[in-house]
Amino acid sequence: MEEEKRVASRIVFNSSVRYHQKGAQIYSNTVGKDISNSGIGFISNEFIPRRSKLVFEIHPPWQPEPIQTLAEVAWISNQPHSERFNVGAKFLDPLMA
Repeated sequence: MEEEKRVASRIVFNSSVRYHQKGAQIYSNTVGKDISNSGIGFISNEFIPRRSKLVFEIHPPWQPEPIQTLAEVAWISNQPHSERFNVGAKFLDPLMA
C-alpha cells in the first residue's frame, strides 16, 4: 500500500483552472480535481516536468473573483488509457484574491 504524503486534507474541486509555466504568457485551460490550502490536483493535456513552476488562476465557485498563485509540480502520472496526465502541485505562496 502506498503511503499518503499529503499534509492537508483536500476537497473535490471540479472547477475551472488556468495555468501557465512561469515566464510564459499563454495559459492552458483545464479542470481541477481537488484542492487544499497547500496544493491542487488537476488534469493536463501536456506533460509538465516535476519541479516546474506554474502560475495559476483558480476560479472557485464560492468566490466571485479568481485566485492567482504560484505553485510547483510535485508529481505527475499518466491517466490510464489516455494521453492526459494527473498532476499535483504544491502552492509556493499564499492564495491571493
